[in-house]
Amino acid sequence: MNYIVYDLELNSKPFKSSIPNEIIEIGAIKLNENLQEIGMFSSFIKPKYFKKLFSVVKQKTKITQEQINSADSFRNVIKQFIRWIGDDYLLISWGHDDVLNLILNCKFNRIKIDWLKRNIDIQKQFSAIYHLPSGQRYSLENALALIGVEIDENLHRALTDAQYTAKIFKSIFDKLDLEVYNTVHIKDKYKRNIKKLIKTKPKLKQSKLVIEKSK
Repeated sequence: MNYIVYDLELNSKPFKSSIPNEIIEIGAIKLNENLQEIGMFSSFIKPKYFKKLFSVVKQKTKITQEQINSADSFRNVIKQFIRWIGDDYLLISWGHDDVLNLILNCKFNRIKIDWLKRNIDIQKQFSAIYHLPSGQRYSLENALALIGVEIDENLHRALTDAQYTAKIFKSIFDKLDLEVYNTVHIKDKYKRNIKKLIKTKPKLKQSKLVIEKSK
């Protein structure tokens, strides 16, 4: 079995909306059963509903509007990502937000979500292993400091964060419970909007995949 350690960047809205935050970048590291890196995946994604990057997102991630404009659609990138993942895998994320956003984005784009059922939140387990009180969580930056990993690159980019998350995953692998999968509850406002979009069946524009690399 392979372990897919992934991270997302979102075009997070500075206002309330029934449309979920759209994924604009996905990065992942593929580890084999011996925790050796055997591949990586990285791609920008063009937003479908809010096509311009919000200023806070540009400042935080340093992703440019030009990179997003030339990116492929969510539907196409996720299809490529699912093929790259393969058949025998376990998804690993830092926190539960990434799998929630993947589920929402898949539903809004009418993509099946069965492939997301086996997702492990290692942030929660890491925080328990290092004795934080229930309900409290270490940030990625603080977790790296705790295990003695120096941060050489800026965080808040999908592939970089996935690489650092993979280091944490390896460091606590023997202490993890790999059968505790995420349970995700979708808010009613999103459920209603998903139903509307399914009825209207909007057309999807397609463009070009930015980066995909696998060994």
